[in-house]
Amino acid sequence: MSLRGERVLVTGATGFIGGRLAERLLDEGARLRLLVRDPARLSARLREQAEVHVGDLTLPESLSPAIAGARYVFHCAANVQTWGRPEQYAAVNVQGVANLLDAIAASGVLPQRFVHVSTVDVYGFPVQPRSESDPTQAPGFGYGDSKLQGESLLRARAVELGLAYSILRPANVMGPGSPFIERIGDELRAGLMLRVDGGRADCGFLAVDNLVDCLLWSAESPQSAGEIFNVRDPVSITWQRFLQDFRAGIGGRGLVINLPYGLACLAARAMAAPYAWLGVRSEPLLHPLIVQIFGRTCGHRVDKLAATDAPLGRQSYEDALRASVDWYLNRRRTA
Repeated sequence: MSLRGERVLVTGATGFIGGRLAERLLDEGARLRLLVRDPARLSARLREQAEVHVGDLTLPESLSPAIAGARYVFHCAANVQTWGRPEQYAAVNVQGVANLLDAIAASGVLPQRFVHVSTVDVYGFPVQPRSESDPTQAPGFGYGDSKLQGESLLRARAVELGLAYSILRPANVMGPGSPFIERIGDELRAGLMLRVDGGRADCGFLAVDNLVDCLLWSAESPQSAGEIFNVRDPVSITWQRFLQDFRAGIGGRGLVINLPYGLACLAARAMAAPYAWLGVRSEPLLHPLIVQIFGRTCGHRVDKLAATDAPLGRQSYEDALRASVDWYLNRRRTA
């Protein structure tokens, strides 16, 4: 499959996933268009080879030039912070989706496919893995709640507009450039890393290049039209294994502490409460969302995706881990 010669719009290309996708689209020969707030944050290659439009999802009037004539749209932009106010998430992850769809409607020409990047957080944080046929559950945190609302809005508006769409729900995306890899690496290197219940929960490992494979597939495959797919690598990796492997790879000397889930929840609430009461914008060392990520499964079922012709898990866990380790160590050397 190839999008060679096609006009393709990517939102969020200054971020981890959107940037990786945009680079691959250039490799594919797509006529790449980017919607970004700050072009200076793009890689040199993207600034030079892509058509860059400055815009903001919260400013409807800034979106039309980027949308006009786009045959495929990959919507990767989102507020993905783990600590913030509900209205901040809603402005980008809900109203931003509405603004983008309004711009598409106003253009008078629908793209061939609208690919939306969501998250497995829309299942809440259950003990057992979920499939796409299971009901969603607002997790009670700004990011997951707003992504669930954004999904619902897209599905309703797509029916109204006659827009062909695909929704992908990635688990924990890892790889070179990942803020998650950087954050965990810093704690494992010389800080304090939390492990919940011995790290037995599935971390939902997903190599970023494997996600990009699925994103490109979903743009063109008839099997993905109007469908929602969970996405993670097919191999099951626990937090215990990932933290152990990554710590060994970077030569980490940080302290890893283990807490039972219940005690971790109590500690997180106690540490987060003063920040919430005082409206502090900086993120506490530990808060309830972090405990859910590490203490409940992120390894949701991918049977539905595996039953298609999607290129699932082409990069191995070992290769993805090695690439992450190399990137992290190089970043430390050049910082």
